[in-house]
Amino acid sequence: MGPKMTPRAFCERAVIVLTAMTCLSLSGGGSVNAETQSTQSDAMVMTELGTIDFPNSGNEDAQQAFMTGVKALYSFQFDDAAVAFRAAQNTDQDFALAYWGEAMSLNHTLWGETDRDAARKILAQFAATPDARADKTPAGKERGFMQAIDVLYGEGDKLTRDKAYSQAMKDLYEAYPGDNEIATFYALSVLGTVRPGDKGVARQMRATAISQAVFAKNPNHPGAAHFIIHALDDPEHAILALPAARTYASIAPDAPHALHMPSHIFVQLGMWDDVVRSNIASYNAAVAIAERTQSERGRSEFHSLSWRLYGDLQLGNLDGAEEALALARATEEVSPTNRVHNGTMGMLARYVIETENWDELKGLALEKRDNSNLALQFAVGLSAAKRGDLADAEKALENLIALREKSEARTNGVYRAKIISVSEKELAAAIADSRGESTAAEALLRDAVAIETTLNAPSGPPVPVKPSFEMYGEFLLAAGRLSEAAEQFEFALTRTPNRTKSVLGLAKAQPVQYGEAR
Repeated sequence: MGPKMTPRAFCERAVIVLTAMTCLSLSGGGSVNAETQSTQSDAMVMTELGTIDFPNSGNEDAQQAFMTGVKALYSFQFDDAAVAFRAAQNTDQDFALAYWGEAMSLNHTLWGETDRDAARKILAQFAATPDARADKTPAGKERGFMQAIDVLYGEGDKLTRDKAYSQAMKDLYEAYPGDNEIATFYALSVLGTVRPGDKGVARQMRATAISQAVFAKNPNHPGAAHFIIHALDDPEHAILALPAARTYASIAPDAPHALHMPSHIFVQLGMWDDVVRSNIASYNAAVAIAERTQSERGRSEFHSLSWRLYGDLQLGNLDGAEEALALARATEEVSPTNRVHNGTMGMLARYVIETENWDELKGLALEKRDNSNLALQFAVGLSAAKRGDLADAEKALENLIALREKSEARTNGVYRAKIISVSEKELAAAIADSRGESTAAEALLRDAVAIETTLNAPSGPPVPVKPSFEMYGEFLLAAGRLSEAAEQFEFALTRTPNRTKSVLGLAKAQPVQYGEAR
């Protein structure tokens, strides 16, 4: 599995990780919901969001709000975008694109999430039917945007509508080849047709080419930089997005998502100090907005906080990781929502898996809602298996099986079920190994590896929380089967580059005389 690593390449990778672990210490600071919005005055505070060129028919008073809304859309600040577009509507009730923009804020393209009914209600405020909206919208680009969004919120399942919408945007893009904003929304629509498990990267490369052309013309364009990162968010192509990643945070420093997004590329390149810095900045910005707007906690700031924790763990910076976990727990004390609780428990699970502190979860009082937390159930079960508490481990395994079966029964749940199945096989293997049933354990690990091979490389901290290639490598290493272990660690590193446990596992499986390697 995967090419052999040369001694020189191994040394370079190991030195990077080991130096970082010993020398570096850094610390610091969902679903669509149309009702969770900020106030209009708060949306106008977000002014540093990049530069765009979007001529339109709105009156002069609507322009600032509209441009803020579009730039917020580009940085996936959906709530702020909706508020800004409503402000534009209030100053120009006949401004078609103000309604288009608010409806666009309810389509979370890259996650396949949308609120079609709410979006249709917004569009109906402008005119009752698609034909009426088209007639009321100025001919040309604006009418093209309005007709495209009516396709997006038309009939059919989400993927069918995403594909039809992308075709409509392609037609608009070809009709106006020099328009940066049409090009950028078209690039996003192309990425919106990609689903987990899809093979090939032709659509990602098309979106990259379109976005890079815009970025070359306008290096301060938030959407172009953002979508380059999303299009190249995998270990093989991430290096091509590094310039955009280095730039995006400075383009839109008022957008927490823009501060976080560079870390997608940093994770894919194993640049852990940059991962930590990026997510500390994003977390602080998101908390500031949440406090200013009195909005729900546990949304974007928890995403950044969990990535920061992972980066700190890769650096061996336990103080930083524990600080991140403490921030999560403190948030849950004042905002004990399901979202915050699940985020905190997920972070705790990753902390335990990476530190191998198997007593951390002993006696943890699990709630009913914890049964659906994949990472937590796996961490609880693996910890119990490592301690020899097999009854608790079996209970966690039962929960994983139920979770997988529930996912399999859902529409579009097959890919998620595969992820759960990997963790299920891994936990079953750990239980078998704890019983001394090494042959059964290895068979289960082979099954886990076979399933994970069919999954896309993770976009961020690994999911499943413990890469099966790494776990199988550790099993083989303990059995003294060094060359086989090395093969597993090498393949793990093609999916999660520079991941510390895999690098150190490879170091044990392929002992190298550093002087000779140099």
